[in-house]
Amino acid sequence: MISYNVFLDRERLPTAADWSRLLREGGFNIQLDPEFDPRTHSGYLPCPDERTGFEYYLEPFDAPTPEIGEEGAKAIGTRNAVVSLRFSGRPLDREAAIGAAATLAAMADGVLFDSEPGHFISAANALAWARNEKYQPTAISRRRANRRKARLTAPVILRVLIILVLCAMIAWLL
Repeated sequence: MISYNVFLDRERLPTAADWSRLLREGGFNIQLDPEFDPRTHSGYLPCPDERTGFEYYLEPFDAPTPEIGEEGAKAIGTRNAVVSLRFSGRPLDREAAIGAAATLAAMADGVLFDSEPGHFISAANALAWARNEKYQPTAISRRRANRRKARLTAPVILRVLIILVLCAMIAWLL
């Protein structure tokens, strides 16, 4: 599951009508369900029907996670909520989530987090990000770079040898 997160002040969360208007004005071919309430909805959000959409979750935000890191926490500042837009990776779902995340960040003065490259994107740069234009991330999560590298330890080597011996025995029996 791929996700885009928008950190914002809950009070600045727009109505569905305002969000839809900015999506149209921004040139995004996305239609939010007129019954959608951004303050209470949780789960799949069709855009405009069941064939295209993403999962929408609004949650309180009070402390950064290790994935966010120190730089990300500084970029997020005092924002008290996070909207997560999750999708399976289908191109139309990705386009809908990108347009929705970017316009939400722009409207609510939010900070968009694209977890794939680890970029935190300001409200001013969110629409450029969505249109694949040049943008400058506010911060970059170094989570991927800080991962522990795999090592060939004695237990790992022993497991590999056992697997190789078992494979050789099976091949000999056949």
